Amino acid sequence: MLVLCAALGCQAGAAQPPLEAAPYEIECEPEQACRVDLATYIGWRVFQAQCATCHAADVRGSSFAPDLALRMDGMTQRAFFAALDNGYFGPRSTMPPRGRDPNVAPYYDELWSFLRARITGDLPPGPVERLSDDEGVAAD
Repeated sequence: MLVLCAALGCQAGAAQPPLEAAPYEIECEPEQACRVDLATYIGWRVFQAQCATCHAADVRGSSFAPDLALRMDGMTQRAFFAALDNGYFGPRSTMPPRGRDPNVAPYYDELWSFLRARITGDLPPGPVERLSDDEGVAAD
């Protein structure tokens, strides 16, 4: 294998996409709600108010809306924003475009943060609480 890679000019990790830093901060302890950064908390609140009716509170979908853990697997942030702007399948989608919805449009980054945390498994299903402003900040 090494000889083949040497002959073909393979590079370690060349086929893997670059790792993206997690857009969230999470602290979970057994038997307690996980605590998350402000952006992720806002994303959770917006999702619960605007999206959970169809996609379920745990983002795993329903009989009429997909499991977002599957739908968003490998999805880029740009593609996610486009799906929100246009509806997942465009104007004929059962998911309406959210680009002009004042309850969703201002919170795309926060929704991305919450959904990435939930989909990666870093944030287990269940309610969340907000980290206080001084938690998670390294002392100078």
